[in-house]
Amino acid sequence: MNRIKNFTIDGFKSIRHMELELRPLNVLIGANGAGKSNLIGLFRLLNFLESGALQLHIGEQGGGK
Repeated sequence: MNRIKNFTIDGFKSIRHMELELRPLNVLIGANGAGKSNLIGLFRLLNFLESGALQLHIGEQGGGK
């Protein structure tokens, strides 16, 4: 199974720019409002996109606005 090791996020919700190096175990630590939940949301979005269920995810999130 292939694994994503590095990626860059630009302009996703509160995340303006972030470069990540992923390891087998990653821990998110930060103050309230730092964007931890938005980062997890991005991984959920990518999972739905990869599985072909993007429409389901969009519906769960309240649809396009």
